Amino acid sequence: TNVRQLIDNKRYFILHAPRQTGKTTTMLGIMEALNREGKYIALYINVEPAQAVGQDVLAANDVFLDSVTDNAQVLLPKEYWPSKTTTAGRRSANRFKTFLTRWCGELPKPLVLFIDEADALIGDPLLSLLRQLRSGYTLRPAAFPQSVALIGLRDIRDYRIFSGKEQRFIIGGSAFNIKDESLTMGSFSKEETFSLFAQHTAETGQQFTTEALEMIFDQTQGQPWLVNAIGRELCFGQHKVPDGRTITPEDVHKAIEILILRRDTHLDHLG
Repeated sequence: TNVRQLIDNKRYFILHAPRQTGKTTTMLGIMEALNREGKYIALYINVEPAQAVGQDVLAANDVFLDSVTDNAQVLLPKEYWPSKTTTAGRRSANRFKTFLTRWCGELPKPLVLFIDEADALIGDPLLSLLRQLRSGYTLRPAAFPQSVALIGLRDIRDYRIFSGKEQRFIIGGSAFNIKDESLTMGSFSKEETFSLFAQHTAETGQQFTTEALEMIFDQTQGQPWLVNAIGRELCFGQHKVPDGRTITPEDVHKAIEILILRRDTHLDHLG
């Protein structure tokens, strides 16, 4: 509901949370729902490949543009694809903003853009992306996206960006001061946690004691990655509980110990 209100109100916002908590899945689901409803044209892109170009702003803008055109051709009907005129033009530090302005001018409905892995970028390419979105903000929705969501691990206020061109650190919030709100992924409630494992029981017949489910929720407080990680260890991992045997609190304890000893990368992200 929060996301839909932000989109309807033409807001630019942040969605941040640790890895494997459902950010991308959620945004793809919202994109599909918006496109089914037909009021907006919604598109998801991932700009992480621009990390490979280092501090080359022109190359980063090429990646931003290619991310939109490639995903549009996969996720949107052909009549909404950017035209050759829109994608043409000289390379410049402002090319992505120019492209979005032209494309939004072509589209019959307002554009909603979800930009994943924005905080994977470093230095001047990240500043370029943020400043171009800010510079086109006043043109929305007729000639710029109605709403933009930046998706990543961190809130924009935590971006501390070193500009090689300006030779100074810049705080993300100052480069993207059009941000209306920062959202994070909520945790599962106890009922949702129980329901998730009930789905597994319905599909496979494998049972959980109530005490085991209580322990899973108590130890994770519904944090999505932790809930799913324990579930994988119990039901699908190398040390999974044999099919047909009811899962007990002792099994949950063993699964938790495996996660702790293995020191999965996501535990550090959560910390």
